[in-house]
Amino acid sequence: MSEDNGQFRTVPAGDDSLRVSSESLNDLRRFGRHLRRNNVFEEVVDGIETLTIQFDPAQFSIETASSRTAELADTLDLEAEKGTRTQILEVVFGGETGVDLHRVAEHAGLSPDELIAQICDLDLEVDMLGFTPGFAYLKGVPSSLDIPRLDTPRQKVEAGSLGIAAGRLGTYALEGPGGWPIIGKVQTTLFDKSKNNPFLLTTGDKVRLTTVSET
Repeated sequence: MSEDNGQFRTVPAGDDSLRVSSESLNDLRRFGRHLRRNNVFEEVVDGIETLTIQFDPAQFSIETASSRTAELADTLDLEAEKGTRTQILEVVFGGETGVDLHRVAEHAGLSPDELIAQICDLDLEVDMLGFTPGFAYLKGVPSSLDIPRLDTPRQKVEAGSLGIAAGRLGTYALEGPGGWPIIGKVQTTLFDKSKNNPFLLTTGDKVRLTTVSET
């Protein structure tokens, strides 16, 4: 079965999830933010071209979850959603929390200070979230900073770490494994479990990075 309200198409993606698509990626991002604010489902995750909704099968069947999604789509005010947030993230670059900074700078043909200056001058945007909860992929990185992933991923990357790989910057909201070269650590709180929406960054947010000294 599927639901189609003209703007969004919803299809089952398993026993406890739905996949939503739209001809407008911007509208799909706005719908994702709308769903997360309403806090009806277990999780709402933005993909590159689709939106995945995970629900509690003890609370919803596929049919009722699809119907509830359609109801929420009808309450979405796209004009009101067009405003975007700009998040300023304070970052300590290099040192023990940015162990790959010098190697990344060398790969890019820059000094560490030149690399930091370039990164802090970028107009970034959260493109999508994954591969671990709250991990934000930031687009807006020039091709000159297209850095390869590590040959061997690390088993443990600290929460707050700032990585760079494959034409993106990435923020680790939670501790976990990862294969991105780490160039610094975000000092701004990326995850606050006391909040209804505990992750600071969401898809569509504009992001600027600013360098600070370690305290």
